[in-house]
Amino acid sequence: MLSARPPAFALTALLAALLAAVPLAGQTAPEPPEKQTPPTPPAETKIDAAAAEDQEFSLSHGIGTRFVDLASPYVVPGGVLELTITHRFLKAIQDGDSHDLWGLDSGAETAFGLGYGISDRAEISIFRSSFQETFELAGKVLLLDQAKGRPVTASVRLGLDRARREGVEDPTRPFVQVLLVREVGRLALFAAPSYVRDTPRLRNASNLPVGIAFALPHDWIVEAEVVPKNRDLPSSVLAWHLAASKTIGGHIFEILLGNSRATTVDQILGGDFAGGFERRDVRLGFNLIRDFDL
Repeated sequence: MLSARPPAFALTALLAALLAAVPLAGQTAPEPPEKQTPPTPPAETKIDAAAAEDQEFSLSHGIGTRFVDLASPYVVPGGVLELTITHRFLKAIQDGDSHDLWGLDSGAETAFGLGYGISDRAEISIFRSSFQETFELAGKVLLLDQAKGRPVTASVRLGLDRARREGVEDPTRPFVQVLLVREVGRLALFAAPSYVRDTPRLRNASNLPVGIAFALPHDWIVEAEVVPKNRDLPSSVLAWHLAASKTIGGHIFEILLGNSRATTVDQILGGDFAGGFERRDVRLGFNLIRDFDL
């Protein structure tokens, strides 16, 4: 059996507790520690991520040196070798059926080319089309980069087309092009005032091809290109192309729809492509571009 504590012991314990709680004369009760207020961090400037991305974004990487059929103002970087392959099916989709997969069994006009960056502002290139065994030799110089005070990217391209197939009239065809792009965010506007000495049915032909490109997520770019019918030739036909391209590693792969199969300057500018086409034609094709660091 536990014994109870005597009353005197309980009073002593109560008195000790009261004395501990009351400060002695001349002493100040300790104040509780002040709550530390964390310093206010400096105000951060809010950055619009989308605006910053648009400010640094450039369509030049996704478009490359070729818009669709026409050269762009962008050049192959210095010390880089660029391989270009183009493919245009012969038969229009509307002229085919399920037996030839709407023109995919019809064969194609193909071309391949090599470009080399002499510097970051100049390139040379050679391009060979199977149509009339045409070679295109050219040099391109970047004159302006779009920046503050410079509203466009601009290049000049000089060259000549040479058809090696027998029977082609005036097979050597010099040309000059001024290539312009204006980028606004993820939109690019393209123009290429051009002159060529000979087309299949014209001499001293000029034209003003135009285009537009828009960047989509995941490195996709949608492009449209139009070469107006040449006013000096009543039978000239407007040429058009609509394309979607994607950058994958060091490649630009572009699949396209369009009416013309022309891929060299002399066959493009007159709207009189010797292979023949109509404005209503719709053909499949693709471009493949690959850069190699040397």
